[in-house]
Amino acid sequence: MQNLLSAGFMRLRKSRLFWLFIAAETAWGAFLAWMLYYYIGENITISAFMPMFYLCIVEAVFCGFFIGTDYSDGTVRNKLTVGQTRENIYLSNLIICSFAGAVVFLTHIVVFLAVGLLLIGPVIVPTMLFIKVLCAIFNVVACASLFTMISMLCSKIATATVANIFVSLGTIVAGVYAFAFYSEPKYLPDGTANYRYIGGAARAVLWFFESVLPSSSALVVMAHNSYLVCLRVILCSVTEAAIFTLIGLWAFRKKNIN
Repeated sequence: MQNLLSAGFMRLRKSRLFWLFIAAETAWGAFLAWMLYYYIGENITISAFMPMFYLCIVEAVFCGFFIGTDYSDGTVRNKLTVGQTRENIYLSNLIICSFAGAVVFLTHIVVFLAVGLLLIGPVIVPTMLFIKVLCAIFNVVACASLFTMISMLCSKIATATVANIFVSLGTIVAGVYAFAFYSEPKYLPDGTANYRYIGGAARAVLWFFESVLPSSSALVVMAHNSYLVCLRVILCSVTEAAIFTLIGLWAFRKKNIN
């Protein structure tokens, strides 16, 4: 495992795609903080965790290319030939992909908050900031687990990347709808019933999807400064990561490596 991780981190350091994401988040984080402050006038920390919403696409693309390159170069087969176990190969890729996504997010948050600090000073409680950062990192790990599973089971870069992107876009759309409908109040401000409100068993289904989908979790974290909400997001992310990893490991053990 140590050799696999060393080789993986060396590949990551040389990855142009990884550094492209880092550069993009550096520029976007600084620009977003400046734009929100000067043109919108909002508390800039409202959007500090915006990357949680689209990092699933970043992970989808990165996992597809990073792991797909291993297959196209014959590296996976070579690793098995020299005695590496399938479990170690799978887990090392998961760790690298999770680390890459976490670094991309942390780059954004550091740049965003640094520019915001220069513009208006400290505007968020440090403990809440720390908890939300943990939420984002665990959210990234859950996404990495899903897209590592897909990428490890697809032997072609194009197939894995396209499948990852479609799944990520699907989760984003589903998450937005789940969050929007679940957030609808039962009564409008004038006291009349809200026809958009969904109750009963359907509301329980909405709550489930709002809790487990990475995009809706991101919206929840952005919208609420609640330790209980953050704890729920962390627990859901850990559970999802464990489920996807176990399924991926089971399927990868049975995969025929040509």
